[in-house]
Amino acid sequence: MKKNRGFKILIKTLMVLMAVFLVLIIGLSIYSSTSYQSLTEMDTAIDSLDLSAVTMIEKNSSIKYTVSNAKMNIIFIPGGLVDPDSYKYLASGLALEGYNVTIVKVLFNLAILTPNTAKKYIDDTMDNAIIGHSLGGVVASMVASGNENTDKIILLGSYPIKDIKGQDSLIITAEHDDAMDQEKFNASLQYVNGENTIYNIDGGNHAQFGWYGIQKGDGTAEISTLVQQNLVISQISLFLDNN
Repeated sequence: MKKNRGFKILIKTLMVLMAVFLVLIIGLSIYSSTSYQSLTEMDTAIDSLDLSAVTMIEKNSSIKYTVSNAKMNIIFIPGGLVDPDSYKYLASGLALEGYNVTIVKVLFNLAILTPNTAKKYIDDTMDNAIIGHSLGGVVASMVASGNENTDKIILLGSYPIKDIKGQDSLIITAEHDDAMDQEKFNASLQYVNGENTIYNIDGGNHAQFGWYGIQKGDGTAEISTLVQQNLVISQISLFLDNN
C-alpha cells in the first residue's frame, strides 16, 4: 500500500510539473509573439546591395552569410523580442566588408533563455568576434567572458554584465537611445579593459541598431535607419580591421 501511495504521489508531482512547464511554454510563446518584425524597407535596402559574392543560407537556428577568404567569423545575437531578420542588412553589409556573419536565432527571441546557443557558431579555424544588440549584447558578454576563442566583442546599445577584459571591445551608443539604462551602462564599464572603444552615433536611437521600426520607450531618431546602419557597419569594420 505504501508503495502504491508513493507511486501516486510521484505521478501527481510529475503531472503538476508538466502542467507548470506547459503553462510556461504557452506564456513564452504568447510573449514572444509580440516580437518586433523587420520592415519591408530593409529588404529594399538589401536589394540595392551587390551580394553576388556573398552566400546566404537560412536555417531554423541561424542565418549565415559567407564569403571567400573571410577575414573573421562574426556571431550576431539579436536584441530581446526582436526577430532575427531585422539584422539582415547589418549582416549583409558586414559580409560585403569581408566577414562571415551568423545571426543566431534564439529561443522565443530571448537570448537570455539559452545564453550558450551562440557558442555553437564559434569557428575553430579563424578569429571570432561576437556582436550583440541590447539584451543580445548582455548575453554576448556572458558568452565572451573567459572564452579564449572570442577575440573581439561589440555591443550595440548595450553593456556587459560579465568581465570581458580579455577581449578587445567596442561599444556603440546612440544619442537618442532612451531604452538604455545609463546608470547600468556606466557601472558596466568596470568589466572592460583600458583599450575599450566607445563610439556614439549622433542623432541615432536604440531601435535603429536593427531595422524594425519604432520601439516602445525609445527616443526619436534624427537620422534615418539606413544612415545609422551604415555608420554601424563602417565603425565595426574599422574596429575589426585595426585591432
